[in-house]
Amino acid sequence: MFSFAIIGFFISFAGLIALFSLKYVEFSKCRIYGSELRAKADSSALLLKALLHASMDRLEQLPHDFVVFLRMVVHVGAIIFAHGARAAERGAHKIADRVSHKHHFERTESRSEFLKSVSAHRTQLKNNRNL
Repeated sequence: MFSFAIIGFFISFAGLIALFSLKYVEFSKCRIYGSELRAKADSSALLLKALLHASMDRLEQLPHDFVVFLRMVVHVGAIIFAHGARAAERGAHKIADRVSHKHHFERTESRSEFLKSVSAHRTQLKNNRNL
């Protein structure tokens, strides 16, 4: 990483020396070299500057866009999870219905003497109230 910085520095430094040397030669001979090339380079530099400003503005909005994207991903994930949970619930109910002995429940007489006595007492209370 440091070597890239040093290489970039020396290339920039050599470019600056070349530009100042060209300017010195032009000034001493009173002649401009490559005027069309300079005009094209200026327009390209202005376009690059506008692109950099636009990209910086867009880069500032990137965290907000990332939060919106994450919210959308979480929402879709929750919907998929809900569909899966609903399918699992249906499957669990089907399995419970197959396994359960109460699926075809038929009421029979109680075998417990206590429950029989409670039921008899209850019916007797109902009959007394109706009278």
